[in-house]
Amino acid sequence: MRAIADAARASASEAGLPLHEIVAVGCAAPGPLDHRTGLVHEAPNLVGFIEFPLGARLSEALAGVSVFVDRDTAMAAIAERAIGAARGARDFVYVTVSTGLGGTIVSDGRMLRGTTNTAGEIGHWPVAFQLDTSRDAGADLPRCGCGSFGCAESLAAGRNVADAYGVSDAAEVFAAAARGEARAVTIITRAERALANLAVGLVNVLNPALIVVGGSIADHQPGHVLDPMRRAIAERAFRAPAAAVRLVPAALGADVGMLGAVFAARERLSGRGEWFL
Repeated sequence: MRAIADAARASASEAGLPLHEIVAVGCAAPGPLDHRTGLVHEAPNLVGFIEFPLGARLSEALAGVSVFVDRDTAMAAIAERAIGAARGARDFVYVTVSTGLGGTIVSDGRMLRGTTNTAGEIGHWPVAFQLDTSRDAGADLPRCGCGSFGCAESLAAGRNVADAYGVSDAAEVFAAAARGEARAVTIITRAERALANLAVGLVNVLNPALIVVGGSIADHQPGHVLDPMRRAIAERAFRAPAAAVRLVPAALGADVGMLGAVFAARERLSGRGEWFL
């Protein structure tokens, strides 16, 4: 919290603005969270963020300025729809393949939130199970950070790819696979299959016009992310929705979350953000 507040104050200082002249701040955070109250319910990948009042704490640290919090993937989808690869789209899914794996669903011009505001957590869409019916369904599958098994994130997110190989950076696994190292090839192939299954599920169930794929892994390894997703859609998804969808790379790079936070804060402050609330 101190680091976030210090960064915000430093940005304001560089812009020549005292805090009392700033009318709103946007903050992207992992979920699940309540975007209306700024309460993070439980971020599996951030120790201590359990029922954490992120919005209120950050507002207090920044002299009472209004703080608008939302999921990082929701912020990214807001930015991509405003000025990026999903500009003007009314039916699209934003997918991020990075340290974690997540997403946001926009249907008929509105962001789907769900009853408990967890709609779009596609990283926890189950894509695998143990085929031997004499064994537990989760046997030999990596346990996901959410506590379940077979989740797309547990197989294809950067941190989990690295953990499976015993290194700290997924880039090392991709490099080893490129050299033909057998265990690395197995881990990357497994990640590709998880993403492929996820893509087919998104197309068949949601029938989007567009799937926008971003995140550091997708940006640096499109041949292992976008290509297997496209192939799976063409080969295995229902014919009609497969013919109607385009799968494209995100346009805004590493700044997408910050850009989305700016747009979200501006739109919510002005009352124009109903489509994503």
